[in-house]
Amino acid sequence: MVAWMIVNPIRKCSRQNCHEKAVATLTYGYDDATAVLGPLSPTPEPGAFDLCVQHAHSVTVPRGWTMIRLVTEFEPAPPSDSDLMALANAIRETSKREVPPPARATREIHRPTDVPTHRPTNPVLRVVPDTDEDL
Repeated sequence: MVAWMIVNPIRKCSRQNCHEKAVATLTYGYDDATAVLGPLSPTPEPGAFDLCVQHAHSVTVPRGWTMIRLVTEFEPAPPSDSDLMALANAIRETSKREVPPPARATREIHRPTDVPTHRPTNPVLRVVPDTDEDL
């Protein structure tokens, strides 16, 4: 069985139920209680959130935290060369694979009359006569 991996070069918004294109990346600096909202990072970063335009403009931070907005007008990032090359290489490698010819299925058919039935035998209890010689 061949597992297919779907490569989507367009990153989506990290907010739940939002399927818009990401245009900004939000990172948190927990030591400084600071949130930084900037342009979309070139690669997905662990612990960072990719946001669409709507969520980038409406995001807020907890009380006591500072929000730093590096960019206020967000433009969608074009796919990077590395993303396009990875997609092209994956397609190229898949097209080079030899597809084996289909083989005819071979299987044995057993009918109920062909299958022997093995019933477990119940233990048989017998009375053993007591001999007086053993005493």
